[in-house]
Amino acid sequence: MKTILMNSAVVLSMVSLAVSAEETSTSFSWGNVTFQPRAYAGYANYSLDSDIFTFIRDSDHAMAQGPLNFDALETLHKIDINGFLWGLGGTVASGRFFGDIYYQSTLNETVQSGTGLNLEEYTFNIGGVKAQHSDWAVSLGYMITDQWSVFAGYKSGSTESDQSYQGYTNSPNRQLIENGSLDTKFDQDGPFLGTSYSFPIGSGALTIKAAYAYLNGDFEWNNQVLDYPPLNPLIITQQYKLDGNSNAFSLGISWTQSLMDNLGYSLGANYHRYDFDMSGTSTGSVQNVPDPSYAGTITNGSLTEELFTITASIFYRF
Repeated sequence: MKTILMNSAVVLSMVSLAVSAEETSTSFSWGNVTFQPRAYAGYANYSLDSDIFTFIRDSDHAMAQGPLNFDALETLHKIDINGFLWGLGGTVASGRFFGDIYYQSTLNETVQSGTGLNLEEYTFNIGGVKAQHSDWAVSLGYMITDQWSVFAGYKSGSTESDQSYQGYTNSPNRQLIENGSLDTKFDQDGPFLGTSYSFPIGSGALTIKAAYAYLNGDFEWNNQVLDYPPLNPLIITQQYKLDGNSNAFSLGISWTQSLMDNLGYSLGANYHRYDFDMSGTSTGSVQNVPDPSYAGTITNGSLTEELFTITASIFYRF
């Protein structure tokens, strides 16, 4: 039983860079196809941090430097999510070959509280910034020995944030003068390679793993404002689009143990870090007509993504 548990821990440790519940275990029957679903929950510490970028306007080549902003007041340069993580996955195995798929997500967390901004003639209500991160992966692997496995696959992740804001006059009738929304989206995907090794200890198995990925990243920043001047409302939009790539590395460790013949649990921790060198363009419009004052290039910056997870999973073999 100890050898069977160790083999299973190696097999299920191949799941991708972000997930921490992959190193589950049960008694696979080699030579027969088996399916093992799992559900897990835990804690995630996720961050998306902006480096200093160079902004060059096309019309007059004016240059400015600064980080990307995730809020309307231009004070939030880093999305930081700390909270609950949940996920689902499944593993199929036959002989020494195995495959796995999973999806996991944080909740839609408030990463910056709302505030009010009072000026002499106007008051602005600035909503809180909410953000959520999710990712999924599909993998294929092979057991080289009863303890050592290698795997490869494809990973995709997405981080989204949004905020709304309104401006009013301070006159007795309190007229709406501005209604805006700011949202961002960072998508990354690409292939990965990894390896894991398991050590039998008592009635369980300890598994360590390492993985490498080459990911493409796309970042979109959208700000849309409906202004209410004395005559007709004006729709003003501004957008950034950036892309880049990253060499990424991940480390993980887990403990797996069977509770019954077909039922078991896993405790794990994983960490990954991606540094994306990004560049792109800035555009904008007024009343859906392109405005050259918004057009420009954005270069020489990076976005850094980090994720640390601690999870507990339960699994069952069919």
